[in-house]
Amino acid sequence: MTEVAAQTEDPNLAEVRKIVADLFEHRPMVYWLDLVVSAGVAWTTLMLAIRQEDWGPATWALCLVSAFAFLRAVLFIHEISHFRRGVMPGFAIVWNLIVGLPMLLPSFMYVGTHTDHHKRHLYGTIRDPEYLPLAHLGRWATLRFVLEMPLVPLLLVLRYGLLTPLSWVIPPLRRLVVGKLSALVINPAYDRRPPEGPAARAWLLMETLLLAWIAVVASMVASGAWPWRVVLVWYLTAAMVATINQVRTLVAHHYENDGRELSTLDQLADSVNVRGWPFVTELVFPVGLRYHGLHHWLADMPYHGLYAAHRRLVVALPPGATYHRTVYAGVMPVIARLWKKAGQAAGRPDCWKKKDD
Repeated sequence: MTEVAAQTEDPNLAEVRKIVADLFEHRPMVYWLDLVVSAGVAWTTLMLAIRQEDWGPATWALCLVSAFAFLRAVLFIHEISHFRRGVMPGFAIVWNLIVGLPMLLPSFMYVGTHTDHHKRHLYGTIRDPEYLPLAHLGRWATLRFVLEMPLVPLLLVLRYGLLTPLSWVIPPLRRLVVGKLSALVINPAYDRRPPEGPAARAWLLMETLLLAWIAVVASMVASGAWPWRVVLVWYLTAAMVATINQVRTLVAHHYENDGRELSTLDQLADSVNVRGWPFVTELVFPVGLRYHGLHHWLADMPYHGLYAAHRRLVVALPPGATYHRTVYAGVMPVIARLWKKAGQAAGRPDCWKKKDD
């Protein structure tokens, strides 16, 4: 990556914020209605899939609809991670109860780590939890990035159903569980910091609830009260959610940085906004995430303001502005660019090599 500011007609960030100044206010009704409807559709279609008598097309179709609805509901975790204190009171609690807990995705897996991805001195480096230099790692790394996702639900069951209680009594294991198995990251080198104070107590409560939830489901299935189909349909749907989300993540950035610190504009140039198609693109990139490049520029803007902000900026910014180069018609040009770069890869950049490599 190279500095782009000197080659473009980019306004400063203060000028950009003035253009969209009225779009930073959170609208509670939008958040609550969107969450309730998304979760309602997700759970309704999941229950209908469980009630089917076979694994025919109806079951798969219901699971797919449920997966897209759950994806939207789950990705409110991204909004929660950006909430300032006092914004949207009660939203995170309700989200955890109706989405995070049953899907084994507590909000603490994103809150406290995602903001590291937005720090200028961390983005694109080995300390960024949500970045890998995929363009430098070869095509197999790109394929593996997506193909391993169906294992995620199993890993979550093991994390909260087995390793949680063991880590409570085995301190070395606890350090491993907290550092490596308690965050939604794509960078295996990232170590998260242990929670402190109220956050530590909230972790313990949520871990206890997750363990209890897994125990209840296991006992219901073992006793015959629930058929195995309940677990299998949940697993299939959760695997779909993980896989679709990983494809979305693959298109969020170009992943071309070699590990050096980037300027704000270079971070923008490494990020992507997808125009796409109104309905289909929103299914795969819900809650404003089709405008990921814009989000990195204006991380405190609520998701419901991004569409209007994007339209304004496309018109208001000069033709040579970096922002215009982040906009793609769909996902395929972004994937094709990554695939081409990965095919020319020379190996893991030095900045991404651990000291013991």
